[in-house]
Amino acid sequence: MGKRLTLILLLAATLFGLGVSSSYAANPTDPGPRWESLSPEIKQVLAPVASDWESMPGFQRKRLVNAAKHYPKLSLEEQARFREQLPRWAKLPHEERKDARETYKKYHSLPQEQRDQLKKRWQEENGASPQTSPASAAVPMSPSGTTDH
Repeated sequence: MGKRLTLILLLAATLFGLGVSSSYAANPTDPGPRWESLSPEIKQVLAPVASDWESMPGFQRKRLVNAAKHYPKLSLEEQARFREQLPRWAKLPHEERKDARETYKKYHSLPQEQRDQLKKRWQEENGASPQTSPASAAVPMSPSGTTDH
C-alpha cells in the first residue's frame, strides 16, 4: 500500500470512522455552522482548523462538528491521533477526502483476515509496529469511540 494511500486511509479512519455520514454533501449551498455559533467544547476540539473554518464548504464544517461531538468518547490515544491529523485532513482537497472515505469503506468491508494481511504488509514495508501503523489505526471506531476488532 503506497504511503499516500496509507495516510489517506488513516485520516479517513480517524474522521469517517466516527460515524460521520456522507449525507452532508446533499445540499452544497448550505454554508454550515459559523465558527461563532459553535459551543466552546467544539471550538476547543476544532481549534487546529479555526483559521480555515470560514473558507470550508458547509458539508465539511458539519462533518467536522459531528466528529468533534464524538471526540470526548475517544480514548486518549485516539484523541491525540485526531488532534494530530485534523489539520492535514481539513486541507486535503475534496476529491482526496472522498477517495479516502471510499477506500475506508472498502477496507472495512474486507474480511478480518484480509485486513490483518494488509496491516502486516504495511508494517513490513514501513518497519512499523502494530501500534504505530496507519493500518492498525484504520480499525473502525464506532460512534461510542471504541474500536471494532
